[in-house]
Amino acid sequence: MCKRFLLCFHDFSVWNHQKVTPILEELKELVGGPFSLLVIPDTENATDEAVENFRAALAKLKSEGFELALHGFKHKAEFSQGRSYVGLVGMNLTGGEAEFAGLSEYESSRLLQAALESWKKLFADENGNADAPIAFVPPTWFSNKFLPGQVRAEKMLYEDRFSLTTAEGVRYASPVASFAGIPKSTEKAAFVYAEGILKIPFGVPRIAVHPVDFPRLNDKIRDLIRLALGRKRRLTLYRDL
Repeated sequence: MCKRFLLCFHDFSVWNHQKVTPILEELKELVGGPFSLLVIPDTENATDEAVENFRAALAKLKSEGFELALHGFKHKAEFSQGRSYVGLVGMNLTGGEAEFAGLSEYESSRLLQAALESWKKLFADENGNADAPIAFVPPTWFSNKFLPGQVRAEKMLYEDRFSLTTAEGVRYASPVASFAGIPKSTEKAAFVYAEGILKIPFGVPRIAVHPVDFPRLNDKIRDLIRLALGRKRRLTLYRDL
């Protein structure tokens, strides 16, 4: 059986899509096809022109075969009275980006629905209809105990730091290599870890890259992708699990 891996590009947004799109096209050429793109749907404070340009960019990428997944709401947390102490710790560790960390059931559902509404506005056709996201990835992977079930109830795959769970409840071991937000002194170890998870004979390892990785880590990330392909791993998508 052919081993698989996911290449997931995080944090695609109305604010960075023009800068990021050329990077996506370069990676597409390297890996031999389109891959998974994690979209931050919130467009608050963006101009109408910026939003339309973002929508056009998303439509183009989708037409090219890129898989578009939902990546939180704003990727920046709002104040919430329903956040646990553990959630506050997660917020502190991530500079406030872990917007779903430790939320109560109500607050988690409210925020998820806000994300889905923003998604629908981005992708709605002339009749107001939009395809649902294939997957949901909470920013920084910090979550709460209610979110996995809420995501699956919306017929989406749920991703955490160590696994993937389909809407039907099928779970895959899926360690992730990520380099954003870590001290430079630990980057070498992070790439060693990344190479290690690609050697695991089971599961679906993920290479998670972010806009802030480029151009500084471009060469190392490209080498890592070549290593994955060289180990006869096949690029897969969330929808194929």
